Amino acid sequence: MKMILQSITLVIASLLLASVQSFGQNSKPAVNYMGIPGPIVFQKKSYPLKWSSHPDASLYKQEYLVAGDDFPNYKSMITIDFVVATASVDDAVRTKLRELDQLKKTLNVNYEVIGNAATGEKIIDCLLGQTAADDSKSIYEYDVYRFKAITAKSGQKGILLYALSNRAYGKDIQPFLTRLKTERKTLIAEVAKTSVPEITIKK
Repeated sequence: MKMILQSITLVIASLLLASVQSFGQNSKPAVNYMGIPGPIVFQKKSYPLKWSSHPDASLYKQEYLVAGDDFPNYKSMITIDFVVATASVDDAVRTKLRELDQLKKTLNVNYEVIGNAATGEKIIDCLLGQTAADDSKSIYEYDVYRFKAITAKSGQKGILLYALSNRAYGKDIQPFLTRLKTERKTLIAEVAKTSVPEITIKK
């Protein structure tokens, strides 16, 4: 039983590593592992699939960028992760919070957890960033992580993560943070009410 619990923890720990610690995007064509119809649309913006990864048997990751954006210096990204596991939403959230707490050693990190008792879903509302001596190398990132327990259309049970990540760099950081004061609640509400896509894993 201990080994099973450790295995589940390791799987959940892989679920959406912060973008500053991601698997590392490459130039290979993205594969739609989860069978999600695209592009993703959020706040009337279109996000085509840009990058994907299936690093182990239980984890699927897909990242979507608006037109004109690219890695590593994107401005807006939608991430959809699916981990096949018997773990709960609370397990996934606790793991993510431990990761964010670790990031506090090197980054400015502030977060809030918002629960939805009716659906069992949880959202982590998070701002993280780093101010560099060379201002052009400073970066701030605002993330809204939505965790939901689902059964894929193809039958697998697990945790779905739908995440919005917005970034600003250098001289654009201060206007970004100013806008965030008025836009934050709207972004959280939009992520919370967005219809999550059906997942179909090809066996």
